[in-house]
Amino acid sequence: MNLKDLRQRNQADRWLANNGINVAHIYAGTAELFQATKLATTTLKECGKLLDQNQVQALNQFLKSTREVKSRDKITQGQCFKVMNIAKQVQRKSAKLSKQRLRGLH
Repeated sequence: MNLKDLRQRNQADRWLANNGINVAHIYAGTAELFQATKLATTTLKECGKLLDQNQVQALNQFLKSTREVKSRDKITQGQCFKVMNIAKQVQRKSAKLSKQRLRGLH
């Protein structure tokens, strides 16, 4: 592996880690699992204040399940969609608040 490849791989590994995906687990899972993991991580980091207690608990439980091999294999597509729906709800709430702030400025 040459230096350029090594740099690109390290960059990809950092991006995956920043989005809550363990590099060692990259080949064990579905696209929905990775998408839900990324959304759960991003939502908790960036919009944690907009979540209610049940949503925070659901996202944290999902992320905990993705870290353990036995429980990650048992994650269903429905659980992934639940996480994606929570993330979408928070995105809508964030957009609504931003829109209200913009109206307040004018």
